[in-house]
Amino acid sequence: MRLADALRIPSKSVVAFTGAGGKSTAIGRIARELSDEGRVILTSTTKLHHRQSSLARSHIIARTPDDLGTLPSMLEESPSVLVTGDTAKGEPKWVGVDASTLEALHAINQKIAGTLLIEADGARGRSIKAPADHEPVVPHFADLVVPVVGLDAIGAPLNDEWVHRPERAAILLGMAEGEVILPEHVFALLNHPSGGLKGIPDEAEVRVLLNKAETRESQEHGRAIANLLLTAPRMRATVIASVSQDQPVQEVFGRVAGVVLAAGDSKRLGQPKQLLLWRGKPLVMHAVQAGQGAKLSPIVVVIGAEGEAVRKALENEPVLIVENEAWSTGLSSSVRAGLASVEGNSEAVVMLLSDMPFVRAELVEALIKEHRRTLSPLVVPRVGGRRTNPVLFDRSTFSALKAVRGDQGGRILLEQFSKVWVECDETILFDLDTPEDLERLKELE
Repeated sequence: MRLADALRIPSKSVVAFTGAGGKSTAIGRIARELSDEGRVILTSTTKLHHRQSSLARSHIIARTPDDLGTLPSMLEESPSVLVTGDTAKGEPKWVGVDASTLEALHAINQKIAGTLLIEADGARGRSIKAPADHEPVVPHFADLVVPVVGLDAIGAPLNDEWVHRPERAAILLGMAEGEVILPEHVFALLNHPSGGLKGIPDEAEVRVLLNKAETRESQEHGRAIANLLLTAPRMRATVIASVSQDQPVQEVFGRVAGVVLAAGDSKRLGQPKQLLLWRGKPLVMHAVQAGQGAKLSPIVVVIGAEGEAVRKALENEPVLIVENEAWSTGLSSSVRAGLASVEGNSEAVVMLLSDMPFVRAELVEALIKEHRRTLSPLVVPRVGGRRTNPVLFDRSTFSALKAVRGDQGGRILLEQFSKVWVECDETILFDLDTPEDLERLKELE
């Protein structure tokens, strides 16, 4: 997986990188990835070392916006261009561009439908930083902000060797300088309004990059931080990576929602199957608990026929009930109703059926794990070559999923999007549609 894909960087976007632990390396890698398919402008609002001129194919010095006149023609010949200010006095570094030049770069980027990558603060080569009062310098038009942390600092002391401005970090975290840095400290700093969230425009997405995950221990630390960040409303996702490696991305953690489809009238069965008791619980509860066990959040239950009875059966469960008044028009209407309630803050959704009682949390967890590893548009269970449910839908499929009509779910998307398979046990193939199925289910109780 490319780093640009893991961070979901779209074309014609502005991405600002803050923090420490590999910002420049990440920017350079993304520039190389995206320059194969479009044009990329790189710049900085802080100082850059002269050796970082190699981040792009070409380099231009812009003291004012007037110096950008040749940039469009340069981008026609070179897929990536670094734009900086002049050489800093007494230092082998380029000065960052000023606000007016940054605005002009934004306008040029909009015209060429390219990508503008901005290094928005410095860290003096450290792996963690706490920003000063004047940092970071993130423009108001940034679409995405990527706070960066180097995981190699976990287990190290909070001092100047590992942390840029350790005294400020200590104050923000309520620590003493010299104390050992733990995963929970990194989470707290990233999620602090005067730390990782400082200076980020309200409309910008935030996706964290945990870099230097080069050992099994650092990867486990990354997962611990990523799971904590799932509880932070401002964070959309966390990428665990080792940016300097050939395959940089290891996992992407984002919120995965669950939608339980429980609106049908069960005509073939002759009674509401979502309310049938099996092993002491209604079938809809089995679906809900499979999602809860896999930590899907939020979990939405779409109701229609027998809606009040389903609502009553789940009254003590922490789920969101969504009523589908158009349930009789087919399954797709329930899919749309459920998706509409979760799509704004979810990176993926698992569509759970209320008539497959052998679907367990372990299977849902396997779907999520594969999605974290691949960000595949679809993650589909399979038994001996036969596909089955539940299916995980990445957010890249949401528009197509909302366009489905009639009495069908997302099956048609299997022909439109790439997918990865998760092999599973044949017991999950059981679903309840007919009186004969009901008798078989009772035998298995």
